[in-house]
Amino acid sequence: MVTIGVSPLFASVCINIKISRYSMEIFLELFDKIGFLGPVILNITSGYLLWDKQTLFFYYIFGVCFDVLLNLVLKGLIQMPRPSENIQTFNLALTHGKRFLFKNGMPYDIFGMPSGHAQSVFFSTLFIYCALKKKYILYGYLLMSLIVTSQRVFFMHHTPLQVFVGAVVGGGLGVFVYYLARLNMKGHITEKLDDFGPLSVGF
Repeated sequence: MVTIGVSPLFASVCINIKISRYSMEIFLELFDKIGFLGPVILNITSGYLLWDKQTLFFYYIFGVCFDVLLNLVLKGLIQMPRPSENIQTFNLALTHGKRFLFKNGMPYDIFGMPSGHAQSVFFSTLFIYCALKKKYILYGYLLMSLIVTSQRVFFMHHTPLQVFVGAVVGGGLGVFVYYLARLNMKGHITEKLDDFGPLSVGF
């Protein structure tokens, strides 16, 4: 009787464990995908939010491009390996001048300082907050930034330090580019033909 009672219970536990493992695998895969695509998601969202704001839209696109170039330059100067890199493979690649390796058919930068993903999402977050000043949008962007930075560390694409430096560089660049846009907008204030009419500002 005891054996008969234990068997269904054991089977039930095994099934629950398999379901839990399967659910965890799905969660981790989704977490990985969202973290990897996070910068693109914020880029598209930001483009939509700034679409009718010509000057801000232009400076945002300029900032995104400059952010990518800056990240490549900083990584090349600092030359810090990613935590997932085998140090012997890393040194061998440096010796032969091979900075980019192919993993899963995609070019992969062996340098990890600073994190390009962290730099990108915090650039978008700070630029959009400065431009729109809407807290609910800020909270959404911060949530995505948290997912992205956590994914980079969890899957050993970057160390916490590499992610932190990327966030600081990206956020600082976002604020700087926004204020360049503000200076440009102030420079486009012109008088209307009617001297007593209101001033028009070019956005």
